[in-house]
Amino acid sequence: MGNARLHHVGIIVRDEAQLALLLSVLGLGEGHRQFVPEYEAECVFTQGSGAGIEFIIPRGGKLAGFSKGLGGLHHIAIEVDDLAARSRELRAAGVELLEGAAVEAGELRINFVPPVYTRGVIVELVERVPRSA
Repeated sequence: MGNARLHHVGIIVRDEAQLALLLSVLGLGEGHRQFVPEYEAECVFTQGSGAGIEFIIPRGGKLAGFSKGLGGLHHIAIEVDDLAARSRELRAAGVELLEGAAVEAGELRINFVPPVYTRGVIVELVERVPRSA
């Protein structure tokens, strides 16, 4: 399976105002921000080292209705060294991932283990993509 570790926790927020409030209340700073077209979502990672928080602001699509539009804890993300290899291992064990192929999300390559396999927890598998020169 390789060296898996916690990468971040994903929380869906309704809008920029809720994001600003949570950053302030939690004493966190905004780090990297990226729009992911496949999920129609603005993804905002917190600053700092180690595992972080990803605040997700739906801009339409299926994430907008998460928790009846109120948002909340969405997923935990586990970083793996080789997402393709881990995906093959999971599929061989009978676990079907959410996406047929990994999604490119900036500096990350991602896919999700649906909650039916994890007793209700959405797990995002994350692989860091080397930056292009």
